[in-house]
Amino acid sequence: GKGGIGKSTTSSNLSAALAEMGRRVLQVGCDPKRDSVAQLVHSLPPTILEQLTQQREYSSTEDISLEGMFFEGFNNVICAEAGGPPPGVGCAGQGVLLALEFIEKRKVIKKFKIDFSIYDVLGDVVCGGFAMP
Repeated sequence: GKGGIGKSTTSSNLSAALAEMGRRVLQVGCDPKRDSVAQLVHSLPPTILEQLTQQREYSSTEDISLEGMFFEGFNNVICAEAGGPPPGVGCAGQGVLLALEFIEKRKVIKKFKIDFSIYDVLGDVVCGGFAMP
């Protein structure tokens, strides 16, 4: 969707409400701006893509630490930001794709016993990511 219409605020409020009801929630920000979970963790955390880049010497996905990628936010919501290239450089969808594949390969949803996964996506990524008609 269009920027500034409240997607991240809605995602964070939904995550917080589900957590208040006792559910385990994972919120993943899928925007290179990495500000989706800021309301929940009170900061701009490092992104999955940044951490994967720093740990690229590991030959296996299994060897990469989850520490520094997933953070407990308000009411124990598990928070992560996919990350991506700076504006105008590369494709944001590729960063999101790598992060989502990592989450799946490492079985993050099972590991953290997640009931609900909230993916805060921007609506205009079309190269290998998300697309809207």
